[in-house]
Amino acid sequence: MARHNHSPAAPAPFLAFFGAISSGVTRLLDTKNRSGDVQRLQKLSDEELADIGLSRDTIVRHVYRDIYYV
Repeated sequence: MARHNHSPAAPAPFLAFFGAISSGVTRLLDTKNRSGDVQRLQKLSDEELADIGLSRDTIVRHVYRDIYYV
């Protein structure tokens, strides 16, 4: 005996809308996590930054390097 799923499929605009919201929330959470990385690096001394190959003016560029071209 065959079973049928009687629930209607969600329309494409509905799925696109909630997909966009999900994507936005994911980016927002990622940004907040990265803000903590920026703060942590800002607390380092110039010598400590130099040891890891950074300078104070390149911290933000380094932290967001994979998602933004700054």
